[in-house]
Amino acid sequence: MPTSVVAIYESSPAASLRYALRTCETVDAFRAFEPQWQALLSGADAWSPFISFAYCEAAVAVALKSGAKVEVATVHDAGDLLALWPVAITRNGAWRAAHTLGCGCGEEYGGPLIADTRRAELYDAAVQAVLRIHADVLHIPMLENGSTLQRALDAAPQSWVQRALPPRWRVMPGYSINLRAVPTWTDFLATRHSTLRAALRSSAKRLRREGDVSFGWCDSAEDTERVLRWLFANKRQWALKRGIDSPYLMDDCVRDFFVGLAKNTELTSLPLVAYVQVNGQPVAASVNLVGTRSVEYLITTYDEAFGVFSVGNLLIEYIAQWAHAHSRDFDFRPLHGDYKVRWADRETRHESRIVVLNARGRLIELALSWAQVKRVYRKFATLVMARLK
Repeated sequence: MPTSVVAIYESSPAASLRYALRTCETVDAFRAFEPQWQALLSGADAWSPFISFAYCEAAVAVALKSGAKVEVATVHDAGDLLALWPVAITRNGAWRAAHTLGCGCGEEYGGPLIADTRRAELYDAAVQAVLRIHADVLHIPMLENGSTLQRALDAAPQSWVQRALPPRWRVMPGYSINLRAVPTWTDFLATRHSTLRAALRSSAKRLRREGDVSFGWCDSAEDTERVLRWLFANKRQWALKRGIDSPYLMDDCVRDFFVGLAKNTELTSLPLVAYVQVNGQPVAASVNLVGTRSVEYLITTYDEAFGVFSVGNLLIEYIAQWAHAHSRDFDFRPLHGDYKVRWADRETRHESRIVVLNARGRLIELALSWAQVKRVYRKFATLVMARLK
């Protein structure tokens, strides 16, 4: 059978919750979850790190094609689905590792889809459900510190090595704009430093002297593919020029993921790629994940030749203004950036978790320890070389 119920566990009688685990061997099997998925997303307070069912459906197709196994852990009460947590499981050396469904860049948020995010017990139940997957470790990236999900995961067995790292090595700052809290875009912009506002006006004026300037969202699959090809080629050259180790930029898998996603998405209602163009050619562009509450600024780049016109900031202004008009916040995502600090009105802290699901999962401690040894060696070698110079 394409979908099989692997196991069902009863919780305590008081809670009367049921946990189910299903293996999806085909994309069609995963599609069987769509009605329940949409019902959870349509809830009054429903929110999750998952952007859309179409996004995860595309991720499932990629995972299955690469040989991964897809499992979906669910939590039910007597009549309703309360939580749903899909993962892709791959073999990594001696252990099986479960990851968030994603495009391949490894930078999506992880976690369950919850019916009512105000109920902390549902996060506890979702964690109990996902602990039953057929994997040895579970990677959950970029959890917000103090979040309900992070607290629910505190009781789960964690990687010893990861938890022993100093905060400066494992904690990343996150930045966002709480646009839904301000009545108008002008009200928000008035809260930013005057130098940013002046720079935006000056940059836009100078850029228009270079030719026909346009801002927008790609509204067709063909236009999306054209801009995506430019975006990833430009970003790859950027990384190579600076010696940045970014594996997902070194092949076309992530680019092709979004090209395929665009072909199966109604881009006029759920936009994906935004751009700034001069005389019809992109000079800045970004892949954005538009969710029910926010727009995530996921992958972005700009033409260095147009850096003097701050085209990156102009692109942010365009997308953030669109987000406000559509009642969504703007999420710059974790990792420090001076430009993020200038725009953001909310700063958070994030760290990834590795949940160890069984004794074999402890083998990951060896790999993590070795990675830290190499990290310390690189830092030491850099310091020595700097002193020798």
